[in-house]
Amino acid sequence: MAPALAPHSTLAHKIRAAQTQMRSKLEEARATFEQGGDKGAAAEDAFRAFLRGYLPRRLGIGHGEVIDSTGGRSRQTDVIIATEDHPFTFTQDVPGLFFIEGVCAAGEVKSVLTASDLETMCLASKQFKELKLSAGKGTTILTNSSDRDRFYKCPPWFLAAYESRVNLPTVKEYIEGFVQKNGLDPVSLVDAIFVFDEGWLINFGDGQGSFQLRTPEGTPVGGWACQKSDLVLFDLLAWLSLVMPRMIRYEPILAPYLVAADSGPEKPAN
Repeated sequence: MAPALAPHSTLAHKIRAAQTQMRSKLEEARATFEQGGDKGAAAEDAFRAFLRGYLPRRLGIGHGEVIDSTGGRSRQTDVIIATEDHPFTFTQDVPGLFFIEGVCAAGEVKSVLTASDLETMCLASKQFKELKLSAGKGTTILTNSSDRDRFYKCPPWFLAAYESRVNLPTVKEYIEGFVQKNGLDPVSLVDAIFVFDEGWLINFGDGQGSFQLRTPEGTPVGGWACQKSDLVLFDLLAWLSLVMPRMIRYEPILAPYLVAADSGPEKPAN
């Protein structure tokens, strides 16, 4: 199968250099810290810094928890990409609270992906994907029907790993088994996995979304597909650029939350 997108040579060189710098920062953290949590935090910081440098300036990058207006809540999330409409409830360095209507992607970062991480990944992504996005009155959505049904109900969730002790076909097999065992919709979990020293694993859904993989004969590929790549960060940026929801909102994001907060039980009259 042909790659989904081919990078321009200048951009490829720039992003390859960024990928090398991120790996160097991880090695520096490994040499500096003994605690795994400190190394993981360094990996997360470097990855968020990379996204800030390459995603559009209208987007904010943070970490924390995501909620919806029905009371749903995500787990602590390493990377949250917020739209320009999102209220200022987070900062660059401190975990914040995010509203699902203002989130266009989220995910986890691992310095090393291990077999023991796979169940946690599935459960965390499942919890996030259960959040319900309220488009709001008058919101304009411009996308195809495949992406509308998938990413405009709940934004994409991904995992990025610097290294992996589990090969991508094995990860694919685990996810498919988790879906089957729990009777889930195949697109109700993690949407993509990017391993910097190996390649990527992406769920192309019905194959008709904005981000597509095609056979040499031009047939769109559906479901999970994995591919080796020496430029994983470019592939990740390409995927995010095409699958992140883009909406023109007229109703403030906080509107349904303010209504919910005011709609408690009535107090008895005196």
